[in-house]
Amino acid sequence: MKITTPNGMDCMNEFKNLLAVADRLLGPKGCPWDRAQTLFTVQPYLLEETHELIEAIDLGDSKKIMEELGDVLFILIFIAKLGEKNAHFTLEESIQTVKDKLIRRHPHVFEGAVVSSSDDVVAQWEEVKKKEGKKHPIDDIPPTLPAAARAQKVIQKMKRYKIAVFKEKMSTAPNLTEHGIAQEL
Repeated sequence: MKITTPNGMDCMNEFKNLLAVADRLLGPKGCPWDRAQTLFTVQPYLLEETHELIEAIDLGDSKKIMEELGDVLFILIFIAKLGEKNAHFTLEESIQTVKDKLIRRHPHVFEGAVVSSSDDVVAQWEEVKKKEGKKHPIDDIPPTLPAAARAQKVIQKMKRYKIAVFKEKMSTAPNLTEHGIAQEL
């Protein structure tokens, strides 16, 4: 399959080239530093690159967004290659898993289900997640999120599911953003 960008670049070919760069870095004659990395040691780099991408998006700097997106893409490929190197999983398995999940969670696109609004899509998404074994709406909030971001996600889920705890406070809270919550903390 050939996927091209508006400027005519062949995305799949460039993606394959990036995979080859990762393979070479991790190969027997590759970079000693890269070869010494593990799934655990690269976590800070993933976090750092993600925050740099977020900052670029916040600034609205297209060139910086493109650069930081590339960095995040590479660290994700690097993690996949580390997974392959240690026989934990393959990049193909990761891609297949996310593809299947997206198709399963979008029956209005892939199976003919009918939704009429974004709220309907969110409700459908959560219903599918329940069928996947998610017991509580808060179960999928990563415990490693920074405290303010986690609090914001919890509050959003509580509002969405009309969870009664603090309901009267939430309706009068002026600023339920991560920054606003952080200021209160």
